[in-house]
Amino acid sequence: MPSSHASRGVFPARVVANEAICVEHFRLRLAVPGLPPSRPGQFVQLLCRAPGERGELHEVAWGAGERPEFTGPELTLGEPLLRRPISLAGRRDGADGPEIELICRLVGTGTALLAEAAEGDELSVLGPLGNGFPRPERPPAVLVGGGVGIPPMLYLAEALAADGREVVAIFGARSDGLMPVQRSADPPQEPEPAPCVADLPAGHSAILTTDDGTLGVPGTASDALLEWLRRRGRAHDLTCYCCGPEPLMPAVGDICIERDVPCWLALERHMACGMGTCQSCVVKIRDAQAEPGWTYKLCCTDGPVFAAREVLW
Repeated sequence: MPSSHASRGVFPARVVANEAICVEHFRLRLAVPGLPPSRPGQFVQLLCRAPGERGELHEVAWGAGERPEFTGPELTLGEPLLRRPISLAGRRDGADGPEIELICRLVGTGTALLAEAAEGDELSVLGPLGNGFPRPERPPAVLVGGGVGIPPMLYLAEALAADGREVVAIFGARSDGLMPVQRSADPPQEPEPAPCVADLPAGHSAILTTDDGTLGVPGTASDALLEWLRRRGRAHDLTCYCCGPEPLMPAVGDICIERDVPCWLALERHMACGMGTCQSCVVKIRDAQAEPGWTYKLCCTDGPVFAAREVLW
């Protein structure tokens, strides 16, 4: 019996929509009745199954200090044993329960199976997991995302806009075909925010960058952040959030630390369980109480969001 105060669990999910959005990227919309409240920066773990009926999926939910017992259908030969961690790109809570949005990149067997999921198929969702982003210390927020680090920025933009916060997004990708957002207009080729991304809340602007210059500003998202801050002329009134590949996040962290801008990084690590059991996603974090001046923390349970000043790269 699911706990009445459950904060996470394993839930059957129904595919509402699955659409290709750019090269190697697809958007999954899942109806997940019973999913506990979530926040931007959190993630879920998806069981990667071949489409088709193969036994009933059961809900197993639990709260703090409780020990879950898992049941469910067996996997068949060729299906990945481990779930895949996917950041939440959005959430809607309607009369029929929560719907979540995930933007995935096709990189291997597991995500290839997810890419084949059709409307009405059932998936198994473990979550919501992780700590999520804190509220901004300073009202305006600049959101820096690269590649598959962009989806959690979309969820965060939605939450900040609903809270009346000003949002500027800086999104980067290797090329035009790999930019996983819907555009409402062509972005300018100068690092000035413009309302060019349909995935952002109305009235909020973005700077788009590509490494090869095929879309928006040539260069990386961290380059665009640095130039935007230079043109803006001040940084003391901002809070920065970032998610993306390395070396994007340490570059953004250093830019913000040098300018005394509070900066929160949603780190990406290989995760086998997502719940702190396998110890596979360790991160070096500054710790003055530890003898070497640092300690290990887990990206899945202590994070994935950490203050930029805490992380040792």
